[in-house]
Parts: sequence; C-alpha cells; structure tokens
Amino acid sequence: MPNNPATRPAVLGWHDSHNASAVLLSDDGRILYAAAEERFTKKKLQKGYPTNAINNIEKRFGKTTTPVAYTDLAPIDKIARNADLLFSSWRHNRNTEKSTAQLVKNTTRRILQRNLTGYESRNATVQLKNDTLCEHHTAHAATAYFCSGFDHATILTIDGVGDCLSGTIFQGQNGQLTLKTKFFYNELTVGADYETMTALLGFNPDKHCGKITGLAAYGKNDPACIAAVKHFFTNSWSRKQTNYFDRMHGQSEQQTLNELRTLRKTQFANFSKEDLAHAIQHLAETRITDLINKHIPNIAQTNIALAGGVFANVRINQKIKQLGFKNIFVQPAMDDAGLALGAALNHLAQSAPLPPYRLPHMFTGPGYTDEHLQDALDRAQIRYQRCGDTPDAIANMLADGKVVARFDGRMEFGPRALGNRSILYDTRDPSVNAWLNKRLNRTEFMPFAPATLIEEIDRCYTGTEGCEHSAEFMTITFNCTNEMKRKSPAVVHVDGTARAQFVTPQNNPGLHAILSAYNKITNIPSLVNTSFNMHESPIVNTPEDAVKTFQQGNLDALAIGPYIALRENQPQTKQTKHTKTHQPAATA
Repeated sequence: MPNNPATRPAVLGWHDSHNASAVLLSDDGRILYAAAEERFTKKKLQKGYPTNAINNIEKRFGKTTTPVAYTDLAPIDKIARNADLLFSSWRHNRNTEKSTAQLVKNTTRRILQRNLTGYESRNATVQLKNDTLCEHHTAHAATAYFCSGFDHATILTIDGVGDCLSGTIFQGQNGQLTLKTKFFYNELTVGADYETMTALLGFNPDKHCGKITGLAAYGKNDPACIAAVKHFFTNSWSRKQTNYFDRMHGQSEQQTLNELRTLRKTQFANFSKEDLAHAIQHLAETRITDLINKHIPNIAQTNIALAGGVFANVRINQKIKQLGFKNIFVQPAMDDAGLALGAALNHLAQSAPLPPYRLPHMFTGPGYTDEHLQDALDRAQIRYQRCGDTPDAIANMLADGKVVARFDGRMEFGPRALGNRSILYDTRDPSVNAWLNKRLNRTEFMPFAPATLIEEIDRCYTGTEGCEHSAEFMTITFNCTNEMKRKSPAVVHVDGTARAQFVTPQNNPGLHAILSAYNKITNIPSLVNTSFNMHESPIVNTPEDAVKTFQQGNLDALAIGPYIALRENQPQTKQTKHTKTHQPAATA
C-alpha cells in the first residue's frame, strides 16, 4: 500500500506488553494501519516491542518521522501511582503484592535499557521525531470514545490491571476526555477474579476467559455456589490473605496455578465446573451493573462506550445495554492490543479537540496482491481455479454443506474474525460445534458466531436498537427469535443468545455479497463465522498461513481472493484421506 498524500500519517502508536501492537493514524484519527504482533510471530498474545508490525508499516507506507505514542507512565508518575495504590490498600484493608521499592528498582532498570532522551525501544526502526506517553486506561478510553461516533458519551474501562488500575469512568464531550472516577485493581476486582476462576477451573487465565463465558450458560443459578465464590474472592483480597491474582502473574505462577487447582478439588469440590462458571459470570455482571447504577446518572439519555479486556465478555455487554442506555459502543480491539490505537488517538487529542468518528470497519492490517495469493498456492502445490463470481460460488458450496475458509482483503484488527480471515459454514447443522472444533483441535463451550445480513436482523434477534454499530464487530450478544432458533441452531447458545456480527454492504461488501447469495438459495440470512486458525494459534495473516491452515484443518474449500481450492481436488494424504464431509441438517 503506497502512502497516499491525501491521508498523510500523523502519529504512530505502539505498546509492548500483553498482546503488543502497532498502529498508524491520519491527522483526523482514522486508522491507516493496525495489527497485533502475534499475527506475525504466531505466538498468541505476543509481548515485547512490535518489530514485525512496525516493519510492515514501513514496508507499506515508507519510513516515517511522525510522532510516536507509547502506552506507559513516566517514571515519576509510575512511582506516584504505586504509592497511591499502597496507601489505598492500607486504608481499605486490601492486599497487593506490588511495592514501591520493587517498582523503583524495575523502573530504574527499564530506563537504563532505553534511550534516556525518549521512550523508544532499542529495536525501533522508525525515525522518531518525538514521542508521548499515555496511561493504560486513558488509552483504553480513547479507543472507545474517539471511534464511537458519539460527541457526548460516558466511557467505562475495565480490565484485570493496567498501571495499578482496573477501571475508570471518563466523560467524553466535544472531542475531549475528562477523567471522573478511577478504581485500583484490588478495589474493582471483576477482571482479576474472572481470570483467577478461569485458572481454578483448569484453563489458561490469559487466553481462555471466553471459554468460561460460554461454559457459564450450562450452569444453574445455585445460591450456595454463588455465595461460596463471592466469599472466596472477598477473602482473597483482604490484608494478610492469599492474593491469587498477583501471585498467578508473578514469579510463583506455576505454584499458584497448582494451588488453585487443588482448591477446585477441595474447597469447591461440591460444585460443578458449569455452576462455578455461572457463579463468576453472575457476579461479574452484577458488580458491573451495580457500579454503573451507582456512578452513571440519566442512563436512558446516555451513550456509553466501553473498552478494556472485561468487555470481551459479550454477555456483560448485553446486560449493560439492557440497563437502558441510549446507544452502546464496544471498541472492537477492546483488549490490550487496542492500547497502541488509544495512545495514538490520545496524542492527537492533546493538541486540539478530536471529533469522534463512527468506526467504519476494522480491516486495517496487511493485504496481499492476487499474484502473491497465486504464488502461495503454487508453492504449496495446491490445485485451484480462478473464479469469475466468487460470492455465488462460495454461497453454493456453503448451501451444499461444505466448510469454506475465506481469505480476502486486509486482515482484521482485534480478537474477532470478521469475514476476511474466517471459516464459514451453514447454520442449520447443530452438530458443527463438535466436529469442526475437533478438526481444528479446539475445545470450546461457546457456539460459533453468526454473520447476519443487516437487512434481516429483525428476523433473527431482539433488542438490537442502539447496538447496531457494536454488532458490526461481534462484541455483544442478542436474544434470538424463534425463527433463528429453528433455522440456525448451529449459532444459538443454550441460553437462547447469539454473538452476532451484522454485515453491511459498507463494512464488508464481499461477505455481504456471499450472505446475500446464500440467503437467496436457503432463505437463511446467517452463516457460521469462526476464526481462520488452528487451536491456540493466532488468526492467519499471510497467504502462506492460510494455505497451511487449510491443509491442517481438513477444510473443504479455501476461497483465497479470486481463487478457490477444493480439498477433494488435492492429492490425498494421511491427514485428509478418511475425513468425512458433513452435510447440514434439513431446513426446519
């Protein structure tokens, strides 16, 4: 992608902690490029300086001398924040394993490893003009407000911990953010407790909180279980008690994980994993809605914008909208990958008010030429054909029960696959969750998500008013209509909800064309949309990634740009020889 003079880069943003990323913005805050480092290294939630993402920016836009925004606190501010945390902990009888002395030691070491005249990494390839720092939750808030399209909004950020905080409430007005309230991480422990319960149930606390959200729907509302979980976490944050969250993310990580799994067999032995998941989900929803009711007045007249890792929990987002907010926007890159975007947006807003705009899409990563796609197929010795009408061809394959991987256009930014790096399938087969996840070596409790034509959402869901923008990015659940439950059981959870993606001709014309063609054939306006990746691997980035995952996953077809490869046309291997093609159930 050459540099377009009409959209000159104005600021480069990056962050190097959990799920490192880099972005390039124009002077009006539009995203010219955004990508997470994990998509290049193939290591989920990659930490460290985003060398590959920034190198890719330079490859596509050339060397830049734009200002650089980075998510961090200045040393003196970091020390002051930790001192405030310690005082708050003493005052409220809370515990923390953070200490100012250790912070001073770590900060000094970090400064010595960097250029003292700026916070650029020693590995940075950009030609720095100057740089600016942005506090963690301010960055989250900036991503939510400036991409929401709301001139006036309340912004709520909640995660596990960032710069000693777990949450903030900002007011956004006339292109400026004002902090109203902040919460230390051992004061508002929703995200930390959810991670700890994820570990207690035997899952990876950094990666698998979403599994607990799905598992929760299978549990029952057991007051004894909820009370036991609430007591456990209340006690664990009291002074002189065991702070599992801090220890789980410290030097005693493995020991702490073992202790938590022992507790599962002892203290919580009388409760099923489903009921424990339901309990932590219930407590998270209740604590957040109580916080909102306490701190945010005039809900019915308020637009709310959300960011932070807790808002990857789509059920919580639905509960928030059901409080009666006028409109809700959930930043699609709500997790820490979005911090690079937030730092850059915050930098632009420092010099002058930055009018919020309605985020049009999240297809901001690398894209590839048809020649590159064809070369990847040829080098892998994949048989393929160039297709004249790709949407119709894909729709017919899907209606025939084939699993189709789609790789087209620029890569999505954020944790969700939104159609350009997706695996698509018919929604009529309720057994798809079991057999397709098995093909992809996944263990999931959440059903696959539906991509649905925007024109047909009233046929499929209730309560969508004021949520339409968020739903373009698959960040909120809806209750399903009877027609949706009957005709698309593959994407309806046991609680009757679905994590829908609303597809418009503007946000993804290619996927919209496929859905339209499929709807004409089946009279069903939705398709299964799951991420194009193998278990524990990031979503595919390059054509080479796509070809490899197509082969490993035993998928029926790969639609890669204008080319289509069918598994049945490939030379058979041990991996593909005996794999059965599953047909969808008949339309109800």
